[in-house]
Amino acid sequence: MKFDRLRLRNFKPYADTDLTFEDGVTVIHGLNGSGKSSLLEACFFALYGSRALDGTLDDAVTTGADETDVELWFTHAGEAFKITRELRRSGDSISTRTCTLDGPDGVIEGARDVREFVGEELLRMDSDSFRNCAYIRQGEVNRLINASPGSAGR
Repeated sequence: MKFDRLRLRNFKPYADTDLTFEDGVTVIHGLNGSGKSSLLEACFFALYGSRALDGTLDDAVTTGADETDVELWFTHAGEAFKITRELRRSGDSISTRTCTLDGPDGVIEGARDVREFVGEELLRMDSDSFRNCAYIRQGEVNRLINASPGSAGR
């Protein structure tokens, strides 16, 4: 799988951001708290929905905003896909307004159907497995460095 483009509106610290990922290695660097992890979390959220978030749906929406949307373009097994997820605040709750996956075989609509297709058909792994193979969370590097050989893989 290759992420090709990520567009964010009101997702965590990102008011309006559009990133294109070129071929090769992409390095994301910055000060602590600058939003590096939020970019990866946005990709995971696009793929798996709320199960991929470190917090709640409310935490995903930029403070003061009533809605957010995340669009992720990616290539998998030589085929192009685009996932769109939109959240909207209504009173004290936040819910999914729109969730679609555009792929070579058509459009899949609905948060549950998109999550199931991504996890069961496309990537064949749940959100936790994908996250664990994709990156190391903040604070986990020291745990791995200091772990005994027998416990490092746990």
